[in-house]
This record gives sequence, structure tokens and C-alpha cells, in this order.
Amino acid sequence: MFKATINSNYFKKIIEAMSNLIDEVSFEIDEEGMKASAMDPSHVALVSVNIPKEAFEEYVADIHEIGVDLEAFKKIMGRAKSNEKLTLELDEENNKLNLILKNDAIRRFSLSLYDVSSTNVKVPSIEYPNEITIKAGAFVDALKDAELVNDHVSLKMSQDGKFTIYSKGDINQSEIIYDGDSDSILDLKITQDTKSTFSLPYLKDITKATSSNEVLHIYLGTDMPVKIEYNIGNGKIIFLLAPRIES
Repeated sequence: MFKATINSNYFKKIIEAMSNLIDEVSFEIDEEGMKASAMDPSHVALVSVNIPKEAFEEYVADIHEIGVDLEAFKKIMGRAKSNEKLTLELDEENNKLNLILKNDAIRRFSLSLYDVSSTNVKVPSIEYPNEITIKAGAFVDALKDAELVNDHVSLKMSQDGKFTIYSKGDINQSEIIYDGDSDSILDLKITQDTKSTFSLPYLKDITKATSSNEVLHIYLGTDMPVKIEYNIGNGKIIFLLAPRIES
């Protein structure tokens, strides 16, 4: 048994955020909510989603694993309107997940389920020396500046209270510096100087589903995976991205 109703806009953003990195995923369903985690095909990035039952207007569930094609899921959710309610309903007999969108009319879609349980991975527990809380729009803008120069970017934090997004090409470079007085910075926790370099296309994919007023929590250390997390409604999405180790 699984049936849950949620604001379609929230769930649409969750599916979009996941599908930017992975093609399929298995949602683990129990009485506490929905969760899923998977590596991207290149094993460079990990995405993890947790949607507690409190995020839903209606939620009834036994324990299930529901494997879905995220691209197909994304196409259906792309048809959802912001004021619609989405009901997810498991059809165990036909091995399908029914998606019911309700507003002026009732629209019903059925997704075939797949055995993709092997995609689930545990999010490693990592102690980070530094953390920044920043508005998503500011971080995305900085990535756009860095993209003019190169396809990888360094994220640096220094004990003088600065967060720097730095990119260097063969002849050009860009540098965007934020400090605790910047309007876009909501919190800075820095215990040591750190620097790590990452793939810019991956960072763009991680932040693609965010809106400018959303808040990112970014955790950094030297040559460590960056952890980026943010909330979508009452749900939480976490990304880990491996660093590019420079010689």
C-alpha cells in the first residue's frame, strides 16, 4: 500500500533536481516518508533526497521500493501546473506508479516500475571544517561568471571571512569574492583555509533546479567532496561532488 498527496510544484522540483544528474532511481518508501540516493553514471556525484511524511497532505504507506525512470517522470511532471495537487499511488498488481494531477480536471498517468534498487547508496558521513549559507541566485551567478573562463572552478574559504569562487584559463581568470557583510551570505563558519576544485558543468547541474531566493548550505574542505544541500518544501536534497585533484 502506498498513496500520497503533495503540492505538484514541490515534487516537480525534486524530480528535476535529481534528473539533472541521474537517469533512474529507487525510492525507498516506509511509514516515515520517501527517500532515495544514487550516484551519477560517472560516479563523480551523489544525490540524496528525503521527503518526510509531514511534507505530504495525505500519506499512507507500507515498506516498498519503487524504481522509476526519472526522464519519463520528469516529462510527466513538466505537464503539472503550480496549483495542482499530485497524488502518487502504487499499483502493485500491474507494477506501475499512478500519478494523478487534480485541478479543474483529473489527469492520470501510469509509470512502469523497474528494479533499480542497486542504485541506492549511503551518503557518507564527512566532517567539514567550513560551511557557508548563501542565496542560490548569488552562487549560480558566480558560476556563470566562472564559466566565461574555464570548465572547472575552485571554491576557496579563508579565515579572514571570505568565500571565493575562482576560475583560471590559459590566459584569463575570474574571481568572485563574498564576505560576511555581503547581502547574499546568510552565515559563514570557517575554521581553516580551504580550497577545492570542481567540474563546473556538474555544479551547474546541481544548482539548475534552484530558484534565486532559495538557500544553499555548502560544506567545504581542502580536496574534499563539496556537499550542497537545500530544502524543497519540507523535503531536503543533498548533493556530493568529488573534487578535481590538481597536480
